[in-house]
Amino acid sequence: MNFKFEEISVHYEVINEKAPSEPIVFLHGWGGNIKSFEFFAKNLFLERPFVLIDFPPFGESSLLSTAWTVQKYAQMVKCLLNTLGYSKISIVAHSFGGRVALNLASNEGEFVSKMVLTGCAGIKNRSLKTWFKVKFYKFLKFLAKLKLYEKSSLQKRGSDDYKNLSDTMKKTFVNIVNFDQRCDIKKVNCPTLLFWGENDIQTPFYFTKYFKKHIKDCEVIKTNGSHFAYIESASLFLKVLQEFFKS
Repeated sequence: MNFKFEEISVHYEVINEKAPSEPIVFLHGWGGNIKSFEFFAKNLFLERPFVLIDFPPFGESSLLSTAWTVQKYAQMVKCLLNTLGYSKISIVAHSFGGRVALNLASNEGEFVSKMVLTGCAGIKNRSLKTWFKVKFYKFLKFLAKLKLYEKSSLQKRGSDDYKNLSDTMKKTFVNIVNFDQRCDIKKVNCPTLLFWGENDIQTPFYFTKYFKKHIKDCEVIKTNGSHFAYIESASLFLKVLQEFFKS
């Protein structure tokens, strides 16, 4: 199914659509799609609708014509769910999807009743080494402007993911990674469960300390996995979802 948000076509799927309870909305990570969570939605024994969304421009959703922010993605999700007639939801989200979930839970009052977040992004992670790399890159960029350093050499220092993006997606990517959501986290008041891999490099396990400190009803399940702990420990994750959302 497709939903029109402004000029963008957003692809989504609803499983168990006629179930009477509030839906569980699955929000995938950056570069993912509906299939990221499809296995879990199809194997949960709950009388609830399951909504899966392809964040534009991923999956079967259309390309972006302008740069989006986390807030824009959250606005799109809220608009879609209102169109489907849902006034209250639960969320399962990974990585970037967690950013959208946090924004929804912090700005929409009682709209989000429960959340499971795995490898959730939103806290800036800049070690001294990363800080130095950023400063050094900016210094080389300055030298390139003065024609004291080759621009071609400068471009090679960018990540492959970033270099391969269109200009619109580069701006979107920058909007997202520069958005520090610690203020959003402090506003979350719904029961939240964190499912995290202790070997996660992208969103380190120590992030959970901040969530635990600032969300009143927050529990943590640690695995020996990576950023994709929910896939690496799929059976455990499925069991966790079943227990957390059964009531």
